[in-house]
Amino acid sequence: MLTAPGPRRAAAVLAFLGMAGACTFSREKMVLRLDALAPPAPGAVNIRNVEEKLQRGYIPEVVAFLTGPEARKLDPEKGAHLLLQAKLETADFAVAEAIAGWLLARPLRMETRADVEWLRSQAAYWRGDFGAAARSADASRAAGRGVPEGWITFLRSGEARKPYEGPVAGERTTLRFHYGRPNLIRLAVRVNGEAAGGMILDSGASLSLLTEAAAARLGVEPVPGAVAPARGLHQKEIPMRLGWARSVTLGTLTFRDVPFGILPDGALTFETEALGLFSPDGVLGVHLMKELDWRIEMAERRIQAIRLDPDLRRGGPGQTIFLRRMKPMIRVSFNRQPWSLFLLDTGSEPTMVTPEGLVANQYVGYEPSAPITLEGIGKTQVSWSKVSDITLGLGRWGVWFKNLVVNEGGDAIGDGIVGMSFLSPFDLELRFSLMTLSLERSGGAGTAAREPFSDLPETPRNPF
Repeated sequence: MLTAPGPRRAAAVLAFLGMAGACTFSREKMVLRLDALAPPAPGAVNIRNVEEKLQRGYIPEVVAFLTGPEARKLDPEKGAHLLLQAKLETADFAVAEAIAGWLLARPLRMETRADVEWLRSQAAYWRGDFGAAARSADASRAAGRGVPEGWITFLRSGEARKPYEGPVAGERTTLRFHYGRPNLIRLAVRVNGEAAGGMILDSGASLSLLTEAAAARLGVEPVPGAVAPARGLHQKEIPMRLGWARSVTLGTLTFRDVPFGILPDGALTFETEALGLFSPDGVLGVHLMKELDWRIEMAERRIQAIRLDPDLRRGGPGQTIFLRRMKPMIRVSFNRQPWSLFLLDTGSEPTMVTPEGLVANQYVGYEPSAPITLEGIGKTQVSWSKVSDITLGLGRWGVWFKNLVVNEGGDAIGDGIVGMSFLSPFDLELRFSLMTLSLERSGGAGTAAREPFSDLPETPRNPF
């Protein structure tokens, strides 16, 4: 899991989870069919709780409230600021930037101006306009937000580029993947035409990563002066250089001008008693994954993907994936109660909860006396505790865990992490066009023969 550099208080957070036995705490589990959860009652979001509900993951409901008649009772600046955040999180980037422009034309407190500029920078980054993202990030820094100068330098380097160009909308590919020891999806990828060694598909990474040695071997070009602090799972800062690959090839699809973070050699080396050394060249992050819709067939060890129209307006009815702190968050039920926001992280073996998520869901039975050790990036280790008897649900499916690790590393992952210990029993359709994740039992009848995205037109479009 990697978060691209942002404000100093949450500077570049990166974590590669589950490499030291934490998976044993989420191995005893059971897949369940869940009854559909009742939708929120009318009026669940109101003028008194709109900020709290936005934080809790009631993002579509907050958008509906803020665009309805009751929102007139809010201060216009506050209402617009909240709607800006909610629209960014729903991936409605053009509307988010328009709201930011309206706000910035008004006299704002410096703290508010810095936050609005930072949100606008994120919207531009997500839609691939690095020049606009750099200007807003620089303005946010000038207004007092601690955006690393190296991140701004990197964004500026992309102003003359057209990131992720290459495949045409609707173009499809099929890839096989490796899985097991560790339980992470590894793909054969070519970077600048050269074979990279089994890169991990990591939706929890907001930027793709390579080690210094791999970046040099593959010809990735660092940007002079583009260095930002990266903070690992255990809050240890690691220097990260930023650069560009001329091309990245997945199956038959070749993307041009793809950004990478470059970590010191050894930062992605993990050692466990069961596996010995595991040292991947790097990970493919969500900034590239979002350019495609994905079908991941776990039993078949097969991925099918379709290129999206870069100008697609994303989202739609039933949206369950949202973008917060430059990471994909998924809305899940916790012990059959709505709603919690967990980081969607295919780069994590274990599924985890946070103390904040336990408090918000009124969980009783936290056991701080039962620690387990995890190893993260940079070979740092930390001991965290566990909780027992947790059921997490997504759509009509749930997974009951006998034990889950409590991730005490900060608030950057919301209420927890949905990792491969949750996802592995299912075939997944991860649609960045609709911002949804749907599940079906892996290896079910007809699964292998299914045509992926058969309900989508050749160039996927938002139903709105």
